[in-house]
Amino acid sequence: MTDPLTRLRSRVSLVPLLVPLIAVIVTGAGAVWLSTWLRTTVVILVRHAEPAVSNTGDPDLSPVGERRAALLGPFLADALPGRTVDHLYAADTRRAQQTAASVANHFKLPMNLLAGSDWSGLASRLRRDHRGETVVVVGYASTLPGVLNQLSASNLTMDPNDFGSVFVVVMPSPGQPRTVRLRYGEPARPSLAPAQDK
Repeated sequence: MTDPLTRLRSRVSLVPLLVPLIAVIVTGAGAVWLSTWLRTTVVILVRHAEPAVSNTGDPDLSPVGERRAALLGPFLADALPGRTVDHLYAADTRRAQQTAASVANHFKLPMNLLAGSDWSGLASRLRRDHRGETVVVVGYASTLPGVLNQLSASNLTMDPNDFGSVFVVVMPSPGQPRTVRLRYGEPARPSLAPAQDK
């Protein structure tokens, strides 16, 4: 029969093995948390393209608006080298959805529709749910300035006749948000001159 002291000495001590393992786990968890916290969020705010003249409250895009909207997806792909669009939101009207369709098709994304009551909490939702992602929001001259001002602490208004501005809010974490205003192409006007054979 062996005494308790001899049995204790013969057991392998797990403490020297557990301390480095715990340190690796804590370090790895801290690195994952820090990389999530430090990611930059990009929110792109776009007004719907030119609507058609209509007696209804929900018009389609005009032919000029259709040509402009078709340029939006390729424009964003060129403006975001090395990045992709992760999420797409659009107001629940035909003109906003028709404008956003180019982005949905180009980046293979579903379109998340925003009802009128969703706009007041959208900035908080974008900050909370989309950290480190690129999000496109298509709305109106009446709804987008509020979201933009909440995200970037600016005081912007939109010209009701401006359908070509794109506002890019870059929100580093940590750091102060920055806003860049871009313009996406004026639609090409069809040529009235007959095509010539070459």
